[in-house]
Amino acid sequence: MKKMFFVLVAALFVFVACGDDPNPVPVNPDTEAQEEDEDTATVDEDTVEVPDETPDETPVDDGCAQTEGLACTTDTECGNCMICVTGGKCAKGCKSDDDCTMLPGLHCNTKLARCVNIYASSKACSDASCPTGCCYADKGLSGLKCAKEASPATCGLCQNGEVYSPEDSKCLPAACSSTTDNCPTLNAGSTKPEPKCFECKSGELVCSAKTSTSGCSAGTVINAAQCVPAGQQCVEGVSECCSGMPCVQGYCY
Repeated sequence: MKKMFFVLVAALFVFVACGDDPNPVPVNPDTEAQEEDEDTATVDEDTVEVPDETPDETPVDDGCAQTEGLACTTDTECGNCMICVTGGKCAKGCKSDDDCTMLPGLHCNTKLARCVNIYASSKACSDASCPTGCCYADKGLSGLKCAKEASPATCGLCQNGEVYSPEDSKCLPAACSSTTDNCPTLNAGSTKPEPKCFECKSGELVCSAKTSTSGCSAGTVINAAQCVPAGQQCVEGVSECCSGMPCVQGYCY
């Protein structure tokens, strides 16, 4: 009987030893899910594609020539929207009046891409009157004219906002100043009338001879062989009208 008891005790001991772990480690389902998410996030982060942030450097086609810096002798050699400036290099011209703030009174002749004085000499340098060639000045900026075909001798090489004077062989401001009056300076080489006789004509912004200053009046002796008859074209501040009156808007009266 005792032998059978010991056998039963031994069998019970073996059964308990082979059973489930009495103290299992608890598993938190939320923690396990979080670890799986972190693993997934790490994989996703490694495989994220970074967009190409390099800007598009392709120039915008605005219809203008891309010839800045090229050698030239006239504006026409530089292409659309470009001009030939001092030094014989192509440079960007004007597209609107906003590009012509270097001097008061200037406007953009969009046909020439030049900042010009469009009111002087019966609007000789406006878009309508001067769509080709160049705008150039009479001696001492006494008037403006348009050459329908550009040539170095007539048009010269000037910065935008300037105009070439073939008689002076230099570039002059495209408009004189009615506030500081630079016309005596622009006509420094004049002997008849003298430089002091020139003033900036308001509205046209070109230089004209004064008639109210001593020695500059219309009563000056006229050379009949060289004077301009009434009704004929003249150059303001330079030409002598046979009538004794000054040249007004390009004509003698």
